[in-house]
Formats: sequence, structure tokens, C-alpha cells
Amino acid sequence: MVDISVILSALERGFSLAFEFWWAWLPIILGMAAYQLWFDYQRMKFLAGLRWVIVEVIPPPEMLYSSPMAAENLFAGLHASYAGFPGTTWKSQFFQGKVPVAFSFEIVSSGGETHFFIRCLEDQRNVIEALIFAQYPQAEIKIAEDYVKLLPDKFDPVQYDVSGAELEFTKEQAYPIKSWKEFEEAGGKDEYARLDPIAPLLEIMSALQAGEYLWLQYIIRATGGDWFKEGQKEVDKIMGKAEKPSETPLVLKLIGLPFTLLESLFTEAKPEEKKKEEKEFNLQKLTSTQKDVLEKVENKLAKLGFKAGIRLLYTARSDAFNGSRIASVTAMFKQLYYNNLNSFKPKNTTRDKGFLKWIFPSDKGILADARILKKKNRMYEAYRKREFPNTAFPKDTGDELLVFLNTEELATLWHLPGLNVKAPMLPRVQSKKGQPPATLPTR
Repeated sequence: MVDISVILSALERGFSLAFEFWWAWLPIILGMAAYQLWFDYQRMKFLAGLRWVIVEVIPPPEMLYSSPMAAENLFAGLHASYAGFPGTTWKSQFFQGKVPVAFSFEIVSSGGETHFFIRCLEDQRNVIEALIFAQYPQAEIKIAEDYVKLLPDKFDPVQYDVSGAELEFTKEQAYPIKSWKEFEEAGGKDEYARLDPIAPLLEIMSALQAGEYLWLQYIIRATGGDWFKEGQKEVDKIMGKAEKPSETPLVLKLIGLPFTLLESLFTEAKPEEKKKEEKEFNLQKLTSTQKDVLEKVENKLAKLGFKAGIRLLYTARSDAFNGSRIASVTAMFKQLYYNNLNSFKPKNTTRDKGFLKWIFPSDKGILADARILKKKNRMYEAYRKREFPNTAFPKDTGDELLVFLNTEELATLWHLPGLNVKAPMLPRVQSKKGQPPATLPTR
């Protein structure tokens, strides 16, 4: 039987020591709290001062087939230019309260008419335009009114209904999705017959009726080499290598140095254990499928990467609402699926069955309607603000909801379609545009 008096006396001694040495720990706690308040204020001021712009990209009229390689080059250029953007250095984040800003690449259908948008800072507009014109010279770029203003600022459950989802990977981040290159190979050499991975999405969006809105956003932020290190662990696992123990940070080593010295004084030296010889990796022992997976994982890690969040939102007036629209789009993502590679699945959604659902025959638990309404409000607000998914539901998610996509995967998901995509409600540039001659007089 446990002696409670011993526990109580230990707690009493602990509290007495804490109160006795309050002058040592209280300033640290107050300093940390003051810094957090200052940082939150600086961050709010920084975000309030950002000037955003919505750029619409209209596909060229005579582009028989648009290879997503053009979009891949666009994303690669965006990654290279990202280092100069605000909030990308740890000094600006720690001392000035800045946070890294994100781009939002969006495919939007309002009443069946589909548009391609990019949301970026006003200062980044020239970079975006230059990268797009470099890959799509005949495309048209124009500043557009933010389409979210077509709907009320706050979700109105009386007049509208909402369905939404945020997507995550089904496997580890290192595993890639089926990319546009495999669609090209399946379609053959004929430009009109080549398959386009976003063609089903555009067909779904073109089928919307008046009063229906289906919006899809890819919120992306360039990332460094940390994701490569994490991915390399997965490569080692496939190759059968033992996982290397993570190295203790230098700060923790310094803090634990006195305890390490004391431990070495009072413990007997143990004989050194012989290190187990690591078996040499033999590629020939892998099956053809395993070799293919290993090659695709390494190919993903070799390219530039982005942290990304994928959010879907469908809303319509209550009398026109079709609850199957979001399911159609998430099913469209299944075409990027391989059993041994990666795919997407909904993580946060607007659905909820409430508490104790297993008790009720209807499978609808207590407070289900209230929880659903709360989720709809939150998803609606998160989309309008272009929030990263891990901040949209802070109590339910963390960074695990963010997916890591390289330039090839992003190009698979967002690129301008060619004439081989027959979606009827997809606007295109109506006439060719050219630059004025250099000798044209200006006065």
C-alpha cells in the first residue's frame, strides 16, 4: 500500500523550495510571458500592415496542350525568389514578430464559370507576373476583385449551407503522389489526346448551377532542407538501414553537463559493447515494386519543396445546395493514388456526429447540430482568410496536417489547361496581344 504521507511531505518540501527561491524562477516566467505578449502584438501589427492582391490568370487561346512542366518551372522560380520575402529569417521572426507569408494558388468556380487565381502580397506581384509570362507568354494576367466578397462576410446558416474539408496525406510525407508525367505517358504523343490531371476537377466545376460556389485553394510556403532530412529517414527505412539516433542539441548538452559528470563519478565503467556490423544494402534484393517506390521517393526529395495546405469549400443557397459536391472533388484526388505511394484524404471536415453517437440508433449524438454549425463557421472563416490548415482548428490539429509537396506535385495540382481540356465554362484569352514596337514615338 502506498504511503500517502510520504507523497504529501515531498510535495510540501517542493512547494517550500519553490516559494523560498521565487526570486530565481519568477523573473524568467514573467519575462517569457511579457515576450509572448509583445510578440503577439508585433505579429498582429505585421499582419495588419500586409497589402494583399488577387491576380487572375486567364489561359492562352491557342495552347493545344499545356505541359505542367511550365507550372513546375513557375513554382521552382517562386521557391528561388522566396528568400527575400518578409518573415523568412529567424531574426525577423524573433526580434520583429514577423511570420513567413504564404501564396495561395486557387481554382474557383462560381455558378459553373471557372477561374484561376493567385493571392500574393502587392510587393510580390511583379515576381508572380514575370514567372507566369516566362512560362505562358500568351496568358493574360489582371488584378481581380476578391471573389470571396460574392458571399457574406460571416456564414449565414439561414440563407446558405456550407460543406468543406482540409486534406492530408495517407502516408508519410516522403512518399509522392502520382504526378503529371505519368498522365502524359498514359495519354500518348497526340496533344489533343493527352490526359490532364485537373481535367476531372474542371468538369465538376463547370457542372455547377447558378447560386453554387466551389472553391479550392493550395496555400504554399517554401521550405528548406529540414523536410529532406526527414524524408531521408524514410529512404533508410526502405533500404533496411538502422535509424540513426537524433543528436542532442548543444544547449541541452551544456545544461546536462554537470549531471553527466556526476553520473560518471558514481557509476562503474562498463565494458564497451561491440558494434553490430550493419549489413550492406543490396538493391538486387528489392522487388521491382520496391525499387520503383524507392526511386520515386528519392525523386521527390531531390526537388524543391513547399509546405502546403489544401482546403475545399462548397457553399450554395439552401434551396440549391448539393451535398455531394465536396465528395466528388475528394474522389477526383483519388486519380493520383497508388497503393504503395501517397494520396489525399479529408482530415478536418464540416461533418460531426456529436457526443456519444454510439448510443443512438440514428448515429447522431448529443450537440451534433451545434458542433456542425461551429465547424462550418470556422471552415468558412478559414477559407476567406486563407489560413494555413494547422491554424484553422488549433485544438484538433498540428503541423501534421500540412503536407510537403515538391514542384512536380504542385504542378500536377495547379497548372493552366490546354485545349485538350474541354471544360465548357473555362474562360480563355479572346485575342492575341503584342508589345508595341520599340520605335513607337511617345510624344
